[in-house]
Amino acid sequence: IQELAIITTARAMDCPYVWNAHAPAARRAGVSDALIDPLRERRPLPTMSPAEAAVVNYATEFFQTHKVSQQTFQAALDQFGAQHLTELTALMGHYAQTAFFLNAFDVQLPEQRTEPLLPV
Repeated sequence: IQELAIITTARAMDCPYVWNAHAPAARRAGVSDALIDPLRERRPLPTMSPAEAAVVNYATEFFQTHKVSQQTFQAALDQFGAQHLTELTALMGHYAQTAFFLNAFDVQLPEQRTEPLLPV
Protein backbone atom coordinates (compact mmCIF):
# COMPACT_ATOMS: atom_id res chain seq x y z
CA ILE A 1 0.00 0.00 0.00
CA GLN A 2 2.85 2.39 0.78
CA GLU A 3 4.55 1.81 -2.57
CA LEU A 4 1.21 2.17 -4.35
CA ALA A 5 0.68 5.49 -2.54
CA ILE A 6 4.14 6.63 -3.65
CA ILE A 7 3.71 5.74 -7.32
CA THR A 8 0.21 7.23 -7.37
CA THR A 9 1.77 10.43 -6.05
CA ALA A 10 4.59 10.23 -8.61
CA ARG A 11 2.02 9.85 -11.40
CA ALA A 12 -0.05 12.77 -10.09
CA MET A 13 3.06 14.95 -9.84
CA ASP A 14 4.42 13.83 -13.25
CA CYS A 15 7.69 12.82 -11.60
CA PRO A 16 9.65 10.27 -13.66
CA TYR A 17 12.42 10.03 -11.07
CA VAL A 18 10.16 8.93 -8.20
CA TRP A 19 8.21 6.68 -10.55
CA ASN A 20 11.37 4.94 -11.76
CA ALA A 21 12.63 4.54 -8.20
CA HIS A 22 9.41 3.12 -6.77
CA ALA A 23 7.54 1.23 -9.50
CA PRO A 24 9.93 -1.75 -9.17
CA ALA A 25 9.44 -1.71 -5.38
CA ALA A 26 5.67 -1.63 -5.89
CA ARG A 27 5.95 -4.68 -8.15
CA ARG A 28 8.09 -6.49 -5.54
CA ALA A 29 5.54 -5.59 -2.87
CA GLY A 30 2.80 -7.27 -4.88
CA VAL A 31 1.19 -4.45 -6.85
CA SER A 32 0.26 -6.03 -10.17
CA ASP A 33 1.46 -4.94 -13.59
CA ALA A 34 -2.25 -4.80 -14.47
CA LEU A 35 -2.51 -1.84 -12.06
CA ILE A 36 0.93 -0.26 -12.44
CA ASP A 37 0.98 -0.07 -16.23
CA PRO A 38 -2.40 1.68 -16.69
CA LEU A 39 -1.61 3.98 -13.77
CA ARG A 40 1.60 4.99 -15.56
CA GLU A 41 -0.20 5.48 -18.88
CA ARG A 42 -3.26 7.21 -17.36
CA ARG A 43 -5.52 4.53 -18.77
CA PRO A 44 -8.60 3.18 -16.98
CA LEU A 45 -7.57 1.16 -13.95
CA PRO A 46 -8.56 -2.45 -13.39
CA THR A 47 -10.68 -3.69 -10.54
CA MET A 48 -8.60 -3.24 -7.40
CA SER A 49 -8.64 -4.71 -3.94
CA PRO A 50 -10.48 -2.54 -1.40
CA ALA A 51 -7.16 -1.35 0.06
CA GLU A 52 -5.73 -0.50 -3.37
CA ALA A 53 -8.92 1.32 -4.38
CA ALA A 54 -8.95 3.28 -1.13
CA VAL A 55 -5.40 4.56 -1.53
CA VAL A 56 -5.65 5.27 -5.27
CA ASN A 57 -8.99 7.06 -4.94
CA TYR A 58 -7.81 9.05 -1.91
CA ALA A 59 -4.59 10.18 -3.59
CA THR A 60 -6.10 10.82 -6.99
CA GLU A 61 -8.96 12.87 -5.62
CA PHE A 62 -6.66 14.95 -3.46
CA PHE A 63 -4.13 15.64 -6.22
CA GLN A 64 -6.86 16.51 -8.73
CA THR A 65 -9.10 18.66 -6.52
CA HIS A 66 -6.83 19.49 -3.55
CA LYS A 67 -9.58 18.11 -1.31
CA VAL A 68 -11.00 14.71 -0.43
CA SER A 69 -14.73 14.14 -0.32
CA GLN A 70 -16.29 12.77 2.84
CA GLN A 71 -17.12 9.52 1.01
CA THR A 72 -13.54 9.01 -0.20
CA PHE A 73 -12.12 9.95 3.19
CA GLN A 74 -14.46 7.58 5.00
CA ALA A 75 -13.61 4.70 2.66
CA ALA A 76 -9.89 5.24 3.32
CA LEU A 77 -10.47 5.65 7.06
CA ASP A 78 -12.54 2.45 7.19
CA GLN A 79 -9.84 0.59 5.26
CA PHE A 80 -6.75 1.84 7.10
CA GLY A 81 -7.80 3.33 10.42
CA ALA A 82 -6.89 6.80 11.64
CA GLN A 83 -3.21 6.12 12.39
CA HIS A 84 -2.38 4.41 9.09
CA LEU A 85 -4.39 6.94 7.05
CA THR A 86 -2.50 9.76 8.75
CA GLU A 87 0.79 8.03 7.90
CA LEU A 88 -0.28 7.47 4.27
CA THR A 89 -1.30 11.12 3.96
CA ALA A 90 2.06 12.24 5.33
CA LEU A 91 3.87 9.83 2.99
CA MET A 92 2.03 11.19 -0.04
CA GLY A 93 2.76 14.75 1.08
CA HIS A 94 6.44 13.91 1.49
CA TYR A 95 6.67 12.42 -1.99
CA ALA A 96 4.73 15.33 -3.51
CA GLN A 97 7.33 17.67 -2.00
CA THR A 98 10.16 15.43 -3.20
CA ALA A 99 8.65 15.40 -6.70
CA PHE A 100 8.43 19.18 -6.65
CA PHE A 101 12.17 19.45 -5.98
CA LEU A 102 13.12 16.75 -8.47
CA ASN A 103 10.98 18.30 -11.20
CA ALA A 104 12.01 21.88 -10.43
CA PHE A 105 15.71 20.99 -10.59
CA ASP A 106 15.15 18.73 -13.62
CA VAL A 107 16.87 15.76 -11.98
CA GLN A 108 17.52 13.23 -14.72
CA LEU A 109 16.83 9.52 -14.58
CA PRO A 110 19.77 7.20 -14.08
CA GLU A 111 21.15 5.56 -17.22
CA GLN A 112 20.23 2.12 -15.90
CA ARG A 113 16.56 2.89 -15.42
CA THR A 114 14.35 -0.11 -14.96
CA GLU A 115 10.97 1.26 -15.95
CA PRO A 116 9.44 2.56 -19.17
CA LEU A 117 9.46 6.33 -19.27
CA LEU A 118 6.63 8.03 -17.43
CA PRO A 119 4.65 9.95 -20.05
CA VAL A 120 4.53 13.58 -18.92
